[in-house]
Amino acid sequence: MKGEIMSDIITIGVIGLGNAGTPILNNLHKAQKYKLVAFDIDKNKLNDVPKDIIKANSIKDLAEKCKVVLTCLPKPEHVLNAVDGENGLLQNASSGMIWIDTSTTDFKQTQELSEKAKTYGVSMLEATLTGGVHALQNNNMVCLAGGDKEIFNNWKEVLQDAIGEVVVLCGDIGAGAITKVVSNMLAFTNMVAASECMMIAKRAGLDLESFFDAIRVSAGNSFAWETVVPHIFNQKYEAGFTMDLACKDMNLSYLLGQHLNVPLDLHMEVKKKMDEARVQYGDSEGCYVYPRTLEDKLKEPLSLKGWDNWGYDIKVVNGSIVVKHKNRPESKHPQYNSDD
Repeated sequence: MKGEIMSDIITIGVIGLGNAGTPILNNLHKAQKYKLVAFDIDKNKLNDVPKDIIKANSIKDLAEKCKVVLTCLPKPEHVLNAVDGENGLLQNASSGMIWIDTSTTDFKQTQELSEKAKTYGVSMLEATLTGGVHALQNNNMVCLAGGDKEIFNNWKEVLQDAIGEVVVLCGDIGAGAITKVVSNMLAFTNMVAASECMMIAKRAGLDLESFFDAIRVSAGNSFAWETVVPHIFNQKYEAGFTMDLACKDMNLSYLLGQHLNVPLDLHMEVKKKMDEARVQYGDSEGCYVYPRTLEDKLKEPLSLKGWDNWGYDIKVVNGSIVVKHKNRPESKHPQYNSDD
């Protein structure tokens, strides 16, 4: 509970040391107020864990040591394998454990596992993530949470230390998964649209940097426009989040629409395009690789010099996410060169 967090040293376990789990573990370590335990099925990933963090031999070993456990896993089946069964988290948890799942997963599975957790005296929170891996590495990602309001309030501090200051309770268990999946639906739809718009600008002979900046102050702007276009310019395509995972999320969106009987005509067209890009370039390519399909098809490169070191931070201003660009070339428009 909140008072307990403030007065006692809590032991927190992190299961999964990938692109989300590693920065989450690092953020908690930097907070310097928790005892930490880490586990990954790939034991090699434990080699880079700081020496003062305990390396668990198994999920069972981790569960027996921890009051709070965060799962940071790629797909619904990985979550199920980690928490269910004889050697899983739930059957080996101490009564009163708090299980926080940061994975992007199926909301029905999440609801079912939450109910099952209660039978073992375990309370569950969702803590889905949005804003990009770069923001998470800076403890500045946004958390879209789901769960009981009292439990959320008691453990919100851990979410903030692990993920970022902005934590939004979206509703009961399942609401976090739904909100995250819908957020990705919108982001990838905007990505496909941004790609086509950039190609229009290129073939029309427009200056691409000026076009990018013009849309940023127009009604057509979006988080995807702010972050996808620079990845097109530097051809890095957001490698921190793979096409395999992006297409997994798009399929979760499809299943959500089916379950709720909502037609998703536009979504299905975008899903088809992303599936084709994944087949063309591979599962491990970055999630913003779709623009390359247009570049290759039309033999029109959209890359620009000077964007190799571009990056970004995010902040929330008056309830809206704002992208703060870093290391971009000096804009032709003075208002874009301010760091304010």
